[in-house]
Amino acid sequence: MHAVSMLDQALTRLDEAARHLALDADVLEKLKYPRETTKVRLMIRMDDGSRKSFMAWRCRYDDTRGPTKGGIRFHPASTMEEVETLAFWMTFKCAVMNLPYGGGKGAVQVDPHTLSKAELERLSRA
Repeated sequence: MHAVSMLDQALTRLDEAARHLALDADVLEKLKYPRETTKVRLMIRMDDGSRKSFMAWRCRYDDTRGPTKGGIRFHPASTMEEVETLAFWMTFKCAVMNLPYGGGKGAVQVDPHTLSKAELERLSRA
């Protein structure tokens, strides 16, 4: 049995809402997919002088209303799907509040409690 993903659940909500609105089919199609998701490996210098890499993602879901906004999540269980789902919801939060922004989100796969303040700062800047 295939588990329904977070993004699939969000898209189901979009389809349900679209049935109640006079939403253009082109708009609905555009909102079903993120504009861009970037996957990177961030390399930072640790306090002991060693280098360590961390998996990270940034999603710009939709920028129709303006530049994308959304923070960065630091969590060991972060995934690309989670980032895309949170960027999806940020797209709608900005639209509902009539803000001139699109939805975005970033995440780094790390337990921030295992890093020193300086290491976390270097990772944030990376």
